[in-house]
Amino acid sequence: MTVLAMFLLIIGTILILLGTLLGILGAIVILMGVALIAIAAFLLIRRALKPRQ
Repeated sequence: MTVLAMFLLIIGTILILLGTLLGILGAIVILMGVALIAIAAFLLIRRALKPRQ
């Protein structure tokens, strides 16, 4: 789960950087990157809030 979240964070960051280079066309790419980072953050927060067994 943590590895998946880290992978999503890295991919999202790369997409945002690519989007800034592309300019206007990059808006969609930036949104995809932000969405991936949001999913990763959700996974990490859910894992952190899960009660310990």
